[in-house]
Amino acid sequence: MRTSQVIAGLVLLVVVGFVVFFYYSWTWSEKFLAPVQVGMSKSQVESLVGSPPHTSTNVDAETWDYTRSWSRDARVYFDTNSVVWAVEMD
Repeated sequence: MRTSQVIAGLVLLVVVGFVVFFYYSWTWSEKFLAPVQVGMSKSQVESLVGSPPHTSTNVDAETWDYTRSWSRDARVYFDTNSVVWAVEMD
């Protein structure tokens, strides 16, 4: 094989790899949080998707943030009764 054919093949492989990774990272949050529904308790959410890497709280709610550095937003919002009131997948 010629060197230029090997380089072209490697470049094509890298481009395909980036496309696959971009698609996976774009759809990850929807697939990951799909089983979480409004009205679930914290324990139900934790049993479905595990503990979140980041949490935050304020007076009205608690937010569990499952967002990864390579993914779109993936957050679950709980009200003061520890019940899911919103699931965000931006």
